[in-house]
Amino acid sequence: MKTLPKVIVVDANFIIAYCSSKTIPDDRARIEHFIERVEKAKAKVVFPMVAIAEFLVGADLAGIEFLNTLDRKAHIHMADFNRAAAFELAQIDRAAIGSRDKKDESEEPWQKIKTDRQIVAIGKAQGAQLAISNDKNVRNNALRVNIQAMTIQELTLPESARQMHLVPPPAKSIQKASLSRTS
Repeated sequence: MKTLPKVIVVDANFIIAYCSSKTIPDDRARIEHFIERVEKAKAKVVFPMVAIAEFLVGADLAGIEFLNTLDRKAHIHMADFNRAAAFELAQIDRAAIGSRDKKDESEEPWQKIKTDRQIVAIGKAQGAQLAISNDKNVRNNALRVNIQAMTIQELTLPESARQMHLVPPPAKSIQKASLSRTS
C-alpha cells in the first residue's frame, strides 16, 4: 500500500500481535514499520473498545501497562461504541437481514459475528478507510461498507527485515574451537 489512509481500524488479533512479545519476527517488523508510517503520515489507528476487551481477556499486567502507554500516543485512538457506531452497525445488520441471511453467509457463532460487525461499525463511524485484521469475517464486513481490508501479512515488510542476519556462534563455541587448535 503506497498511500496510507488517514484513519485505519484494527481488531483484537492486530492489538495482540502489536502488544505481544511472541509475535513472529516478520509480523513484528511489518507492524512496527506500519506504525512508523502512521506516525510519519500523522494518521490515526482506531482501537475499538470491543477489540480491546478481547485483548484484555488474555493480557497480563505488562499487556495492560503497554495498552496504557499506547493510549497516550497521538496516533492511537481508543474508540467507544457510540451513537454513530450504533447507526453504522444498524446499516450492516439491515443489509444482512435484507439479503435474507442474518449471518451473511458466515459459519461463525452469532456472538462473534456481532463483535466483528461492531469493530467495523466503530471504524466506519471514525472514518476508517482501511481495516487490518487476520479475521476473514472482519475483512469481509469492512469490504461490504467500502472500507479496504488487509491482513497483517499483507503489510509491507521493510527492507531491513528482508535481509538475512548472520548470528555469531555463542562465545563458548569460539573458545572451544580455539582451544582445540592449540592442543
